[in-house]
Amino acid sequence: MNRTPQQQTFVNKIIAAARAGGGKNFALRARAGTGKTSTVLEMVDDYRKVFPNHEITLCAFGKKPADELSAKLKERGHTDWKKINASTVHSLGFGLLKFMFKSQVDDKKVLKLIDAQNGEVYREHSANIARLVSYAKIEGFGFFNDAQVGDTSAWYRIADHYDINGFDDTTQMDDVIAAAQHIYKASLAQTDVVDYDDMILFPLVKNIRVRFQKDLLVIDEAQDTGRARQALLRKFIKPMGIFIAVGDDRQGIFGFAGAQSDALDQLIEGLNMEVLPLTVCWRCPRSVIEIAQTMVPDIEWAPNAVEGEVLRMETMPDAMEPTDAILCRNTAPLIERAYALLRRGIACKVEGREIGTGLLRMVNRWKVSTIAAFLNKLTDYQEREMQKALAKGNEAKAAEVADRCETLRHICNACTDQRKTQLEDVREFINNMFGDDVKDVVTLATYHRSKGREWTRVFLVEHSTRCPSPYARQPWQQNQEANLAYVAVTRAMATLVYVS
Repeated sequence: MNRTPQQQTFVNKIIAAARAGGGKNFALRARAGTGKTSTVLEMVDDYRKVFPNHEITLCAFGKKPADELSAKLKERGHTDWKKINASTVHSLGFGLLKFMFKSQVDDKKVLKLIDAQNGEVYREHSANIARLVSYAKIEGFGFFNDAQVGDTSAWYRIADHYDINGFDDTTQMDDVIAAAQHIYKASLAQTDVVDYDDMILFPLVKNIRVRFQKDLLVIDEAQDTGRARQALLRKFIKPMGIFIAVGDDRQGIFGFAGAQSDALDQLIEGLNMEVLPLTVCWRCPRSVIEIAQTMVPDIEWAPNAVEGEVLRMETMPDAMEPTDAILCRNTAPLIERAYALLRRGIACKVEGREIGTGLLRMVNRWKVSTIAAFLNKLTDYQEREMQKALAKGNEAKAAEVADRCETLRHICNACTDQRKTQLEDVREFINNMFGDDVKDVVTLATYHRSKGREWTRVFLVEHSTRCPSPYARQPWQQNQEANLAYVAVTRAMATLVYVS
């Protein structure tokens, strides 16, 4: 790898800090397509030559990226996993639980606790109780002072933030929250069995000591790291170790899902990190970078970047390739276009199986069996929930409700076009339409789901009318919308097309 001056500066700074005795922290502010993983691996190569006995952990945001990092480390000759390894934050936490409690993993832990309870609220609202408990764990309830298990207002806050609603009256919500608090306490008491959320939470609330701390710890996608994960990572760094946060504050787009919109800035300030830039994009052509620079001025094209092209079209072209992607701010327009592609015999899928899972929860919300009856329920739900969200000033929630309902209407229309009338047909359509890591077919994805991906030709559908969202009125929401536009534009490796 021929390192850029910025990459070499990053490598030199880390090694110099370690030579000086450590105790210093860094943030690598890596813009889209700038080769952050390669840069970190280059640093690791040089670091290991100088400090062969130091222990290093690279933390990825998910299991698949962690496995890919592990493979790359082995390719570079780093085969001693005790000295250097790639992991996820969850895996680090689970290692502590296995040692302390001999814990076994059961993803259905909370549901089993709910099933063991007596009472109508547990039978009628088990799914909502389970979701509340999960989100409370993600938020670190019982560890942070402003998120205590007995604080009912904190539970109402997360219920509203994560759209756990739709109850007929306030009393039902009170009962659900009381039940969730009970299940949460029961889950905290059960340490021999843990779920995915416990892997982050338990080492914090149980105050488990980390016996083997790291000389060097790197966390990727730091802009999407919530405060519970940040707190757990800090436990793994030696007092004079080096902590490196790698991320792009302008790719922070998951505020709606509970991630702090200023997570990277929080890390930088909290750990007094020295910020180092990585701004040369190796993915996008010059014409696309020129668009990106209107949003993020410091991003640069690579010396060998081709000109590429930025086009504007009224409609989608007739010919589509598996290397193409259709992106949109919202899900509903993607469903409409996916169905149109399928009618033309063009294979495609919508990225994000969990989006389909969320839609199925809506489909199963009411005890109806026909599409017509479901659509009537959906209309009432949308009117009620949007009024409630807007009355509270929660524009983001109103936008989410509108998009979800519009998406389901498109799916129902696609089914009725095929003379299908049963809700089971809608479930089948959803299960067939959504997938993860879509390959070898045309990909359709929301801007959120496109993050971390790249395609030769990218079509942005209805960009000017949907991004920014008209519901984004608070400053943090507007920042997220600007970030979304930047993420979407920088997915294109050759051609970017705006489709009106």
